[in-house]
Amino acid sequence: MRYKELKIGVKREYLEGLEAVLTGEGFASMQIDDPRDFIEIEEHPEWYKYDYISEELAGDRDRDPVITLWFTDDEEGAAECMRAADAVKRFGEENPGSGITVSLKDSGDDSEWLYKWQEHFRPVRVGERIVVKPSWEEYEPEEGDLVIEMDPGMAFGSGLHETTSMCIKALEKHVFPGARVLDVGTGTGILAIAAALSGAGACLGTDIDGEAVRVASENTAKNGLGDAIAITEGDLTEGIDWDADILVANLMADLVIRLSPDAAKHLRPGGIYISSGILDVKEDAVAAAVRDAGFDILEIMRDGEWRAIAAVRR
Repeated sequence: MRYKELKIGVKREYLEGLEAVLTGEGFASMQIDDPRDFIEIEEHPEWYKYDYISEELAGDRDRDPVITLWFTDDEEGAAECMRAADAVKRFGEENPGSGITVSLKDSGDDSEWLYKWQEHFRPVRVGERIVVKPSWEEYEPEEGDLVIEMDPGMAFGSGLHETTSMCIKALEKHVFPGARVLDVGTGTGILAIAAALSGAGACLGTDIDGEAVRVASENTAKNGLGDAIAITEGDLTEGIDWDADILVANLMADLVIRLSPDAAKHLRPGGIYISSGILDVKEDAVAAAVRDAGFDILEIMRDGEWRAIAAVRR
């Protein structure tokens, strides 16, 4: 499939405002290229573990940030691209000092990349019983295996990443027959699927990204779990009236901190809160936020530079 690439330059002081406008218009999937991030990397080599910084990158630090959006090269994609461009134009008119620049180009065909990527995705055991396999690979289950057939598509979460595998291992420990599980930031739906296969009675997965909602819905249906798992589009738990025995959130540290007070509201006393996507340097801050939200920490799992926290609501 071919794509169009819309690049929007904006002065740094207006970046968050434009990002909020685009997100509010429904364009949740975007790339933000901000040289400010380079400065943070340069100032904290202990966090990012780099050996050297290219002079080419160093010379780029003073330019304005760029937001990139992608659209399918068809009639529907063209309409969405025009809608995004109109939102950017309105923002520029309302903020004459924002320095808005817009360019559109053909980003090419992704079919060869997708084929090469599939060559490296094989069945993998995650935890004690969960095995994740793509649809194009054969796998002979061993006794007791719980097999997830799952194609990541364009959403994050194949089970190979440390944060996902730690969440699955935590779910294996805490899911009980009939449990209600809320998966916040469901991505491919892999954690909701793992919970359902482990005995959960009902699962709800939410994600702000419409593409993730589509992929997760396809994956739950592919695994025959459409009746056990519902997938919905939404920002964290905003607008969700659903109580759970277990809430799992594989996000990133700042979002876990933001989510924690709402997680307590959606869990019964004694309910389990599993969070991940936490870099080691953020461990203490996230753990403090989880405790402050009314939880006692049961375990902090560590895999390389990544952390996952399992906690119980007081």
